[in-house]
Amino acid sequence: MAFSTSIVTNPHAPRWHYALIIVVTSVLMLWQLGGTVLDSHEAFVAVTGRNMADSNSWLTPAVTKGPIPANTPFNHWMVPVFNGEPRLVKTPLAYWCVAGLLKLGLPADELTSRLPSAIASIALAVLVLALGRSMFSPRTALIAAMMLVTSMALVDWGRNSRADMQMTLWMSVAMACVFWAFRQSESRKRNRLLMAAWGALGLANLAKQMAPMFILLPLVLYLCWRASAASAEDGPARRTLIRYLIVAGVGFIVCVFVRVMPFLHWWRPFGLSDGLGTASTMAITVGGPVLLYAIWSKPWREAKATIPTLLPGVVLMLLVFVPWMAYIANTLPHASEVFIDQTSSRALGVGGWPHRSRFPISGFYLWSLAKWSLPWVIFLPGALAIPLMKRFRDDRNHLVFLFLWVFGLVLLFSVSAGKRVQYIIPALPATCLLMGYCAEDVFFRHRWFSLGLAKRILEGYGILILSAAIAAVTALGIVDHDTRPFAFHILILADLALLPLWIARALVGTRPDAAVAMMVISVALAEMGYFTLENPWDNHKLEKYASMGRRIRNEVPVGDRILALSHVNPAVIWYSGRELPVASSIEAPLTRVHGKDNGRRLWRQWLEDGRPLWCLALDREAEDFKQVHFELVGSAMSVKGRQLSLFRQRTPSAPDARSHQAHADNMPDIHNPSQ
Repeated sequence: MAFSTSIVTNPHAPRWHYALIIVVTSVLMLWQLGGTVLDSHEAFVAVTGRNMADSNSWLTPAVTKGPIPANTPFNHWMVPVFNGEPRLVKTPLAYWCVAGLLKLGLPADELTSRLPSAIASIALAVLVLALGRSMFSPRTALIAAMMLVTSMALVDWGRNSRADMQMTLWMSVAMACVFWAFRQSESRKRNRLLMAAWGALGLANLAKQMAPMFILLPLVLYLCWRASAASAEDGPARRTLIRYLIVAGVGFIVCVFVRVMPFLHWWRPFGLSDGLGTASTMAITVGGPVLLYAIWSKPWREAKATIPTLLPGVVLMLLVFVPWMAYIANTLPHASEVFIDQTSSRALGVGGWPHRSRFPISGFYLWSLAKWSLPWVIFLPGALAIPLMKRFRDDRNHLVFLFLWVFGLVLLFSVSAGKRVQYIIPALPATCLLMGYCAEDVFFRHRWFSLGLAKRILEGYGILILSAAIAAVTALGIVDHDTRPFAFHILILADLALLPLWIARALVGTRPDAAVAMMVISVALAEMGYFTLENPWDNHKLEKYASMGRRIRNEVPVGDRILALSHVNPAVIWYSGRELPVASSIEAPLTRVHGKDNGRRLWRQWLEDGRPLWCLALDREAEDFKQVHFELVGSAMSVKGRQLSLFRQRTPSAPDARSHQAHADNMPDIHNPSQ
């Protein structure tokens, strides 16, 4: 099989496509970007970034394990701080981006916190367009990029403060650089691209450690594919790939059953730990099929091209993120435990992680992939079938590269115990390129799909949206006052999407390009309407957290002390603009260092040192707090049936001082962090 040696297949492709993608993505990502309150995970990023930008915010000795590093400018950027404690569960790229924007003068608000993800989304859309143009026609690339821009994945996570979109961008850059590298006949250009891929992989790890390493499996599989395609005709190479997919599927099922069924835990009779046994099982069931594929395809010659950059590339990748991890591990003694828990423990399902994961054979990530592909999911089944079909053999190399990108990530995230729906988002760029290729065949080329299918797809979408509009109108007349905003919201969004969609149906037979454009406009209008209208679907619990935080900011003087009886939602901390230390995290170090009796005495002294003290606690503790001279301030906030209230300590009168001290000795719940 012959491979092209250029990066861009059509140098005369329209350049205005790039401008169009940048404009559309910018509008969708930036439109009302700061219009909703931060959720709890977003607040982790926002608060930590804000603390980095504020040289006065630093670790609190009472709540930090071990020695406190000096608050030097270097340490201030190296050590992420949240609520007075080190925030080490993620590498710091997202924090640095937010802090950098604040240092540039942007305000500390929702828009600034989400801006790094929005910028990463814009860059990702441009990258997908460029990669698609080097694989397929400019039209296919543009359709794929538009699908990505308007997908649920970007609309949701491109407007979120968390690091997932930054990780997705750099993982995609690495994959694109490898693809382009293997199209170069000149070794110097190929090596530069491979080194760029290693550097991008390092940046992906700086966004979220270790998970980006999963792309190494798709790349190894691609080397095997290239070797088999170069040494055999299309048919035998395709059959070898199908054999591997079957064996890998069997290995996945075996891995699942071994992990979830205790009587299959073969390692226990040998005295091995669950972590080692699970890791060995995953290595055999996932790595074994890869080894068989390598034996069948003999990729040694293809792999030879990567050898000059292998060692320096790995070193470059490690230099991007490992120094930070090493510095933190040396500075904070407990950091190594956190890193292990967030990587190997989460992947292997030890240390409590299985209780937070889902049964892996349930197709969790296939459903997640379908969810994030909305509203273009109708093209997903065809997109995943096309790479292995005979009629598309001319584009087989490119299609298989994208297919293995998706397959490898789905496989590895599926065998991993810790699961979140957003983990599979790095597979979306390849998925959208495959769906764009499928859609181009549906609307334009008809090598597999007829024009009739394009008409039926548009009619199906139109009927679905029209039915939603009719149901919403009907509901407006029969539902109660509290439910009516939901029906009205659906009606407005359906009205925004319906007209362009029916215009697309009218044009599909004569102007398929205009029809596809109207489909994109329909989706974009609905998405912009969703973020513009007052949204009843918003999480009102988050609004309550934000309201409590603003209340603390307005009512608690800056010089007063404040604590919480249990961990509060990070959004409360963000909107309060101050630390809200947990009582147990203040008392525990005192009892650990000074002993139980002396620690409790010092803790009581802290409570009674005369400075004003406020406390966040459950409403049911109001009577107990009155006994120690606390009074309820304002109304309580109800979240999940629990009343969270703000209490203020009153200064006791002289006759009450002894009683006040006695009650403080038995102050309820403060010593129990679970309450």
